[in-house]
Amino acid sequence: MTLDAGTLLTLGLAGVSVIVWLVRLEGRVNGKATTDQVAQVSAQIATAAAIVASLQAKDAAHDNTRDEVIRLQEQIKHLTDLIERLLPSPARRKTTA
Repeated sequence: MTLDAGTLLTLGLAGVSVIVWLVRLEGRVNGKATTDQVAQVSAQIATAAAIVASLQAKDAAHDNTRDEVIRLQEQIKHLTDLIERLLPSPARRKTTA
């Protein structure tokens, strides 16, 4: 069986076409995988940003709470000083030895 030039040319072009089709198919698969990976990483970044925002809000609330506690401690100290000045100190009992 002998193959003439036209048959070889047809088989060669068919082989090249199949190779080009496979390369394009692989590119689509890789492109889809890359798109999926980008979407997944973007979702993870959004989640991390939400966690950071939550932690920053808690930190700010903690700072506000700490400031309020300090303010209340200062008020208690001031009121204690006022009470000690306004009320007479209790007299001590005399003991005989």
